[in-house]
Amino acid sequence: MAQLPQDLNDPQVTNLPRSRFKVTIDSGQTLVGSEPLDLATDNISALKDVLAECRRLKELSEIVPEVNSPTQTYSWLASYATNNNIFIPSLPSSFPDLRDLNQPLSSRLSLASAGTPGDDLNDIVLIRDEWAHSRARNQCRRGRVRLNLRLGTFNVNGKMPTQDLAAWVRGGNTTARLESSNDFLPAVKEISPLSLGEVVKDPFDSQRDGEASRSNVKSTSAFSTMSYSSAASTSALRDPSTTSTFSVAQPDNTAFTPLSSTVTSNAPTNSSISSSDPSETLVPAIPESPEVPTIPISKNLDPTESEPDFDILVLGFEELDLSTEALLYSTSTAREDAWTVAVFAALGEKAELYEKLASKQLVGMLVMVIVKKSLRSCFSNIMTTSVGAGLLGLMGNKGGTAVRLTFSPPTSSLEDLDSALNDASSIGHFQHGIEDPGPTVLTFVVSHLAAFDEMVAKRNTDFHELSKRLVFDSSILATSTSTGAVSTTNSSQRNSVGPMLSQAIEDTGSAMPGGLAVSQGLISVPEKFGVFESDILFWIVNLNYRINIPDADVRGLLSSESWKEKLEILTHFDQLKTSIREKKAFENFHEHDIHHLPTYRFGGGIATDSLGYDVKRKPAWTDRILHAYSPITTKVNQSSYSGHPEITISDHRPVSADFQVDVDLFDKDQLHATATSLFRQVQGLEDLQERAQAKLSHTSIDMGDICYKRKKTASFTFQNHGKVPLSFRFLPIEMHGELFPSWLSASHTTGLLLPNERVEIVLTAFVDNAIASRLNLGPRDLNCTLIIHTLMGKDHFVAVTAKYQYTCFANKLSRLTQLPGPIRTMKSHNDLLGESRVINAPREIMRLVNWLMSCAHPTEDLFMAEADSEIVDDIREHLDTGNEFPYSHDTREPSIPIAFGGALVELLTSLPEYVVPKELHGRCVAVTNRDEAFETLDAFPPEAVNVWISVTAFLHYVVQGSSLRSEKIAATFAPVFFGFLRDDMTSSSDNPSASIITPLGYQKFIMYFIH
Repeated sequence: MAQLPQDLNDPQVTNLPRSRFKVTIDSGQTLVGSEPLDLATDNISALKDVLAECRRLKELSEIVPEVNSPTQTYSWLASYATNNNIFIPSLPSSFPDLRDLNQPLSSRLSLASAGTPGDDLNDIVLIRDEWAHSRARNQCRRGRVRLNLRLGTFNVNGKMPTQDLAAWVRGGNTTARLESSNDFLPAVKEISPLSLGEVVKDPFDSQRDGEASRSNVKSTSAFSTMSYSSAASTSALRDPSTTSTFSVAQPDNTAFTPLSSTVTSNAPTNSSISSSDPSETLVPAIPESPEVPTIPISKNLDPTESEPDFDILVLGFEELDLSTEALLYSTSTAREDAWTVAVFAALGEKAELYEKLASKQLVGMLVMVIVKKSLRSCFSNIMTTSVGAGLLGLMGNKGGTAVRLTFSPPTSSLEDLDSALNDASSIGHFQHGIEDPGPTVLTFVVSHLAAFDEMVAKRNTDFHELSKRLVFDSSILATSTSTGAVSTTNSSQRNSVGPMLSQAIEDTGSAMPGGLAVSQGLISVPEKFGVFESDILFWIVNLNYRINIPDADVRGLLSSESWKEKLEILTHFDQLKTSIREKKAFENFHEHDIHHLPTYRFGGGIATDSLGYDVKRKPAWTDRILHAYSPITTKVNQSSYSGHPEITISDHRPVSADFQVDVDLFDKDQLHATATSLFRQVQGLEDLQERAQAKLSHTSIDMGDICYKRKKTASFTFQNHGKVPLSFRFLPIEMHGELFPSWLSASHTTGLLLPNERVEIVLTAFVDNAIASRLNLGPRDLNCTLIIHTLMGKDHFVAVTAKYQYTCFANKLSRLTQLPGPIRTMKSHNDLLGESRVINAPREIMRLVNWLMSCAHPTEDLFMAEADSEIVDDIREHLDTGNEFPYSHDTREPSIPIAFGGALVELLTSLPEYVVPKELHGRCVAVTNRDEAFETLDAFPPEAVNVWISVTAFLHYVVQGSSLRSEKIAATFAPVFFGFLRDDMTSSSDNPSASIITPLGYQKFIMYFIH
């Protein structure tokens, strides 16, 4: 503080007091883009108040070290010390693409390597934006609200609803509900096509219209989870109470701020209580967020029901109309109306709780969205779109139709959030502080792709085309009709939304942020959205993918009692699963494990097999439900995935799935203010990186012994001990190389650190089959150098060393026969026997077979029950070291022989090669008798012959002439001997006939030797 001199000759100051004082305020840390602030005053009383406040803040930082970030304690300086007209990347309302959000940030950075820098300026922008967006979201998240969704898909094959759909629509124990409900609506009667004009569109239209006329629905333009207004931004910045702060002076009105434990600080005066980990993890690519309460959005009226009612029901239909006329001109709504009636009838006594919110039809494809009436006002900005992908790429018999919804949590969920926060807290009263809840966008796509087995490449192409062409144009959300509903019809396309949006459109006085014009029933906005520009995307209905194994094998596996994992085997050869593995289509989508039988194609009469499938079409899972979501804004759990064989209207069976979607509870203005504050902290980051200073806690790390399939971790910290923020990334040694050796991974590959922040980077060593097959052929000593590059700055190096422990697993049979002894006793990987000294069969396999043969009390569950992994690991360790097994042959504990059987199966499965050479597979499945089978062994390599004879001889002893047990054992060893579940054996999704894989043929070949 100093007294300012005055020029008494200056006429402008002659009327000012003779004494003026200057106060210099320094936050203790250089804020990017700002300098220490000078304040001048002649008001002594006000000066005393300012100095008292500074002392209070200084004492507070000493008492509560966490509450000391300049952006928190000195946040009121921002309005004076920084430039308010900076560009904030979070302000545009465009959504990030879900495909980008589900990829590691490191994969989107520029190409670079040791000594060859990349585009650091662009990389800084990507890392900064990711850091600010994810950290702002984590800091502003007060809780989550849970939506229960039920999705269904049904290819109706042009049929009208003639059966009760309750099992598909309602789910759960429908039979019990039917028996206990006296008011349940009866099944829909068969409808004559001649009387379709009499079908009511929605059985609750009259009641809904009455409620709509009384409702006061306000349209909330929320086309983005990051949609803000500049006025709110300025207000929030100048008022520190709108940001996430820890208020000690007012403990009864403490704003809830999630705490983070990942990023820590050594300097109390420079860290924030709400500081989150700014670094990007591998999967998902966001920092870990604190646990917050999850609030169910609605509760069951009937307390006896254990499962909550769904909040949103989305149904997709295909082949709704197969008539030729439907492809050429607009059709009536009769078929949609009939299925709507059937759906509401299936809801039974719960039907009065729901209403249809929106629908979109393109020829035979229809998406229908039904929501609880109590949540109707939570949905806004309803948009629909559709494109054809049939004949000439345009006809509507194939293609897709989609609906986009914006959901904003109801006020009741905020009240429940307060209760949850206070129940979980013991240090005072919490308030959520949410005035304007932020929105979440949900998108639902229904598509019908190309048919037939050989059209898989066309299906993949159709998916990518639909991904590009399905675009929501928000320039016209909808048009009002005289009936109060909102709909459009355009050449074989039909779109309708409920009265909620109609009311919003008619409310021309509604304020629309971002300059959106509202007039004469139209809402014009200058934006378009792709289907991936959402918080969560569901892709449902008839994808038409088939199974790439022969028809006889598919039917045989489905009807067989000997194949324990028959569905797992069939789904492994599913064309959709293969396309996803090969990253040819639906990359980043998730699908629940399939535990229901194929839903296509069923027939009637004599042209069906024992399971009811049409003999002219191979069974397949053509009807699917997939989803992709933003890991920053949502959490998704799928609780069911079922087929419904009891509904036999069509040659397809309907499929349903239940989801619990947890969406964030946050305040839009606060999110904007927090994001703006974070961006201000790193404003001009690219100009300051040369001044960044970083420090490693360790420059060398010894991981110790690395063993097969045993995780081992070590960690070090990377700290910013300078006065400006820094961003970093890992670099590979060579251009286009990997960041880490195959056996090593890191918890963070990129990040941004504010001054004095540090991040703990956890290194994980893990060796699987593929990695072990390479490491077994190399030296024991593993060494690598990790390069941490501070963008526009220096490189930092961490030397990592480890010692690999050789294992007999993941070795070729020929190499195992050349080992001079136990593999752990080898002095080097080249310490092998000469060709003239090789043994007949690997001693490790023979040790396992001999122990099993001499087991005094074998179990019927051998090779059938799951083995104890810890015992299997112990057996493997004794195989590697050559030590005697610590398990007696007289043991009566069944888990011991089961574990030895499991170890044998795992050892054979881990081989880099197949026991039966791939070029002999066709010859093996062609044999017709036992003699031909034994003759085939002449073509086997010597080591493979000896293994085959030893193992199958023991299996012959195990089955003891039991036909069923021999079939089960043969089914267990078919993928072991022939390796057909390995990825390199799976037929390419683009060429299903590249190699013929026949599990039943492999099983039959093994049966010649064991039965």
